[in-house]
Amino acid sequence: MDIQTLCVAWRQALRRIWKLPYDCHSAVVESLSCTRSLFDALFYRTSNFARKCLYSDSILVNFVSHRAVYCSRMFSTVGRNVQYYCERFGGRLHDVINNSSMKRTVLADDVIIRAGMIQELVMVRDGLL
Repeated sequence: MDIQTLCVAWRQALRRIWKLPYDCHSAVVESLSCTRSLFDALFYRTSNFARKCLYSDSILVNFVSHRAVYCSRMFSTVGRNVQYYCERFGGRLHDVINNSSMKRTVLADDVIIRAGMIQELVMVRDGLL
């Protein structure tokens, strides 16, 4: 199953459980859940896994993960996931792998952007925009 399909099904399930209209914006659904989106949570865990592999005590795991992320990025699943994470959140590879606090900041900025979208939707609904 595709990750996007899983995320869509998750949001649809939340809409149905909370009895929201089917055309309710996904940012509103994610805001009501008071958690980061399923997609963002999966990529957070993926990057955390990549970081643990890169700093593993096992020489073999360390070598393979460095090769996957730095040398053959687009030919490895872990490398592609790290690359996609950098593109989605606008980070550099070195910062994402080495600094977990940057990741929290990027995710916080993403939440702020989504909150701004929700505020605009409410203002449009109320006729203020």
